[in-house]
Amino acid sequence: MTVTTAELVAISPTRQTTRPNPVLRVLRTLGTLASVLVALIGGMAIVIAAASHFTSEGEATVFGHPMMVVLSGSMAPAIATGDIILDNQVSRVQAEHLHVGQIISFFAEPGSQTVITHRIVAVTSVDGQVAYVTKGIANNAPDASPRLASQVIGTYAFRVPRGGYMFNALHRPLVLGLLLASPVLWFFSSLLFQWARETDEQAGREPADGAGEAGGGTP
Repeated sequence: MTVTTAELVAISPTRQTTRPNPVLRVLRTLGTLASVLVALIGGMAIVIAAASHFTSEGEATVFGHPMMVVLSGSMAPAIATGDIILDNQVSRVQAEHLHVGQIISFFAEPGSQTVITHRIVAVTSVDGQVAYVTKGIANNAPDASPRLASQVIGTYAFRVPRGGYMFNALHRPLVLGLLLASPVLWFFSSLLFQWARETDEQAGREPADGAGEAGGGTP
Protein backbone atom coordinates (compact mmCIF):
# COMPACT_ATOMS: atom_id res chain seq x y z
CA MET A 1 0.00 0.00 0.00
CA THR A 2 1.31 3.36 -0.95
CA VAL A 3 1.33 6.11 1.66
CA THR A 4 1.40 9.78 0.60
CA THR A 5 2.78 12.49 2.79
CA ALA A 6 1.04 15.85 2.78
CA GLU A 7 3.07 18.92 3.58
CA LEU A 8 1.39 21.80 5.30
CA VAL A 9 2.79 25.20 4.43
CA ALA A 10 3.25 27.50 7.38
CA ILE A 11 1.31 30.71 7.00
CA SER A 12 2.72 33.73 8.75
CA PRO A 13 0.18 36.20 10.10
CA THR A 14 -0.24 39.42 8.20
CA ARG A 15 0.35 42.57 10.24
CA GLN A 16 -2.29 45.17 9.93
CA THR A 17 -0.86 48.62 9.50
CA THR A 18 -3.05 51.47 10.61
CA ARG A 19 -2.96 54.60 8.52
CA PRO A 20 -3.17 57.88 10.43
CA ASN A 21 -6.54 59.55 10.12
CA PRO A 22 -6.05 62.97 8.46
CA VAL A 23 -8.94 64.44 10.44
CA LEU A 24 -7.38 63.34 13.72
CA ARG A 25 -4.04 64.74 12.58
CA VAL A 26 -5.63 68.14 11.90
CA LEU A 27 -7.43 68.09 15.25
CA ARG A 28 -4.20 67.24 17.06
CA THR A 29 -2.38 70.08 15.31
CA LEU A 30 -5.13 72.54 16.18
CA GLY A 31 -5.13 71.34 19.77
CA THR A 32 -1.38 71.83 20.03
CA LEU A 33 -1.59 75.34 18.54
CA ALA A 34 -4.42 76.25 20.91
CA SER A 35 -2.45 75.00 23.90
CA VAL A 36 0.63 76.99 22.87
CA LEU A 37 -1.50 80.11 22.34
CA VAL A 38 -3.10 79.77 25.77
CA ALA A 39 0.31 79.31 27.37
CA LEU A 40 1.68 82.39 25.60
CA ILE A 41 -1.30 84.53 26.59
CA GLY A 42 -1.02 83.30 30.16
CA GLY A 43 2.69 84.11 30.23
CA MET A 44 2.15 87.59 28.83
CA ALA A 45 -0.65 88.24 31.32
CA ILE A 46 1.62 87.20 34.20
CA VAL A 47 4.37 89.53 32.96
CA ILE A 48 1.93 92.45 32.68
CA ALA A 49 0.51 91.77 36.14
CA ALA A 50 4.02 91.65 37.62
CA ALA A 51 5.17 94.77 35.76
CA SER A 52 2.18 96.91 36.69
CA HIS A 53 2.14 98.67 40.02
CA PHE A 54 0.85 101.80 41.69
CA THR A 55 3.03 104.79 42.51
CA SER A 56 2.92 106.68 45.80
CA GLU A 57 0.46 109.09 44.16
CA GLY A 58 -1.93 106.23 43.40
CA GLU A 59 -1.09 106.25 39.70
CA ALA A 60 -0.88 102.89 37.90
CA THR A 61 2.15 102.33 35.68
CA VAL A 62 3.31 99.56 33.34
CA PHE A 63 7.02 99.50 32.45
CA GLY A 64 7.20 103.11 33.57
CA HIS A 65 4.26 104.30 31.42
CA PRO A 66 1.27 105.89 33.16
CA MET A 67 -1.75 103.65 32.63
CA MET A 68 -5.43 104.40 33.09
CA VAL A 69 -8.61 102.37 32.77
CA VAL A 70 -11.29 104.40 30.97
CA LEU A 71 -14.46 104.70 33.02
CA SER A 72 -16.55 106.99 30.79
CA GLY A 73 -17.32 107.55 27.13
CA SER A 74 -16.27 111.19 26.90
CA MET A 75 -13.53 110.32 24.37
CA ALA A 76 -15.64 107.98 22.23
CA PRO A 77 -15.28 106.78 19.55
CA ALA A 78 -11.48 107.16 19.72
CA ILE A 79 -11.31 105.74 23.26
CA ALA A 80 -14.13 103.61 24.65
CA THR A 81 -15.27 102.73 28.14
CA GLY A 82 -13.27 99.77 29.48
CA ASP A 83 -10.20 100.48 27.36
CA ILE A 84 -6.72 100.78 28.85
CA ILE A 85 -4.72 103.79 27.74
CA LEU A 86 -0.98 104.12 28.14
CA ASP A 87 0.69 107.52 28.15
CA ASN A 88 4.17 108.77 27.51
CA GLN A 89 5.37 110.26 30.77
CA VAL A 90 6.29 113.96 30.58
CA SER A 91 8.49 116.10 32.78
CA ARG A 92 7.36 119.44 34.17
CA VAL A 93 9.28 121.23 31.44
CA GLN A 94 7.76 119.08 28.70
CA ALA A 95 4.29 119.58 30.18
CA GLU A 96 4.61 123.32 29.53
CA HIS A 97 5.23 122.85 25.80
CA LEU A 98 2.24 120.81 24.63
CA HIS A 99 0.08 121.87 21.70
CA VAL A 100 -3.50 121.86 20.46
CA GLY A 101 -4.73 118.47 19.28
CA GLN A 102 -2.68 116.38 21.72
CA ILE A 103 -4.55 114.02 24.03
CA ILE A 104 -3.32 114.35 27.58
CA SER A 105 -4.05 112.77 30.95
CA PHE A 106 -4.17 115.05 33.97
CA PHE A 107 -5.35 115.17 37.55
CA ALA A 108 -8.84 116.67 37.78
CA GLU A 109 -7.72 119.10 40.50
CA PRO A 110 -4.42 119.82 42.25
CA GLY A 111 -4.06 117.15 44.95
CA SER A 112 -6.84 115.00 43.46
CA GLN A 113 -6.35 111.31 42.57
CA THR A 114 -8.98 111.44 39.80
CA VAL A 115 -7.40 111.31 36.35
CA ILE A 116 -9.05 112.64 33.17
CA THR A 117 -7.94 112.06 29.59
CA HIS A 118 -9.09 114.75 27.14
CA ARG A 119 -7.83 116.58 24.06
CA ILE A 120 -6.20 120.02 24.16
CA VAL A 121 -8.32 122.57 22.24
CA ALA A 122 -6.51 125.73 23.33
CA VAL A 123 -3.40 126.87 25.16
CA THR A 124 -3.77 129.66 27.73
CA SER A 125 -2.31 130.83 31.03
CA VAL A 126 -3.61 131.07 34.58
CA ASP A 127 -1.80 133.40 37.01
CA GLY A 128 1.25 133.36 34.76
CA GLN A 129 1.34 129.56 34.49
CA VAL A 130 0.83 127.59 31.29
CA ALA A 131 -2.61 125.98 31.18
CA TYR A 132 -4.65 124.00 28.68
CA VAL A 133 -8.29 124.15 27.70
CA THR A 134 -9.39 120.54 27.25
CA LYS A 135 -12.45 118.81 25.85
CA GLY A 136 -13.74 115.27 25.48
CA ILE A 137 -14.38 114.25 21.89
CA ALA A 138 -17.94 113.21 22.69
CA ASN A 139 -18.64 116.27 24.85
CA ASN A 140 -20.48 119.28 23.46
CA ALA A 141 -18.42 121.87 25.32
CA PRO A 142 -14.88 122.24 26.72
CA ASP A 143 -14.13 121.41 30.34
CA ALA A 144 -15.20 124.03 32.84
CA SER A 145 -11.72 125.16 33.87
CA PRO A 146 -8.27 125.14 32.21
CA ARG A 147 -5.78 122.53 33.40
CA LEU A 148 -2.41 123.71 34.67
CA ALA A 149 0.68 122.17 33.11
CA SER A 150 1.63 120.92 36.59
CA GLN A 151 -1.49 118.72 36.57
CA VAL A 152 -0.48 116.86 33.40
CA ILE A 153 0.59 113.23 33.87
CA GLY A 154 1.42 112.27 30.30
CA THR A 155 0.51 112.37 26.62
CA TYR A 156 -1.58 109.66 25.01
CA ALA A 157 0.44 106.85 23.37
CA PHE A 158 -1.98 104.01 22.56
CA ARG A 159 -4.92 102.05 23.90
CA VAL A 160 -5.76 98.40 24.56
CA PRO A 161 -9.44 97.83 23.64
CA ARG A 162 -11.36 96.37 26.60
CA GLY A 163 -8.06 95.87 28.38
CA GLY A 164 -9.39 97.39 31.58
CA TYR A 165 -11.50 94.35 32.34
CA MET A 166 -8.49 92.07 31.87
CA PHE A 167 -6.28 94.32 34.01
CA ASN A 168 -8.75 94.27 36.89
CA ALA A 169 -9.04 90.48 36.66
CA LEU A 170 -5.26 90.02 36.66
CA HIS A 171 -5.01 91.50 40.12
CA ARG A 172 -7.41 88.97 41.62
CA PRO A 173 -5.55 86.16 43.45
CA LEU A 174 -7.72 83.39 41.96
CA VAL A 175 -7.16 84.52 38.36
CA LEU A 176 -3.43 85.03 38.90
CA GLY A 177 -3.13 81.56 40.47
CA LEU A 178 -4.89 79.92 37.51
CA LEU A 179 -2.60 81.73 35.09
CA LEU A 180 0.45 80.53 36.99
CA ALA A 181 -0.87 76.97 36.93
CA SER A 182 -1.81 76.94 33.23
CA PRO A 183 1.73 76.35 31.82
CA VAL A 184 2.26 73.47 34.25
CA LEU A 185 -1.09 71.89 33.34
CA TRP A 186 -0.31 72.33 29.64
CA PHE A 187 3.06 70.58 30.07
CA PHE A 188 1.62 67.55 31.87
CA SER A 189 -1.35 67.29 29.50
CA SER A 190 1.08 67.16 26.56
CA LEU A 191 2.98 64.30 28.21
CA LEU A 192 -0.23 62.35 28.86
CA PHE A 193 -1.42 62.89 25.29
CA GLN A 194 1.90 61.66 23.90
CA TRP A 195 1.80 58.57 26.12
CA ALA A 196 -1.78 57.75 25.06
CA ARG A 197 -0.92 58.13 21.37
CA GLU A 198 2.12 55.84 21.61
CA THR A 199 0.05 53.22 23.46
CA ASP A 200 -2.62 53.24 20.73
CA GLU A 201 -0.04 52.98 17.95
CA GLN A 202 1.72 50.06 19.68
CA ALA A 203 -1.57 48.20 20.13
CA GLY A 204 -2.33 48.63 16.42
CA ARG A 205 1.00 47.10 15.41
CA GLU A 206 0.65 43.89 17.49
CA PRO A 207 -0.27 40.73 15.42
CA ALA A 208 -3.57 39.03 15.97
CA ASP A 209 -3.63 36.42 18.73
CA GLY A 210 -3.93 32.73 17.83
CA ALA A 211 -1.96 32.91 14.57
CA GLY A 212 0.98 30.50 14.42
CA GLU A 213 2.87 28.05 12.27
CA ALA A 214 1.61 24.56 11.29
CA GLY A 215 4.04 21.71 10.63
CA GLY A 216 3.73 18.68 8.24
CA GLY A 217 4.03 15.04 9.25
CA THR A 218 3.44 11.48 8.14
CA PRO A 219 0.31 9.72 9.37
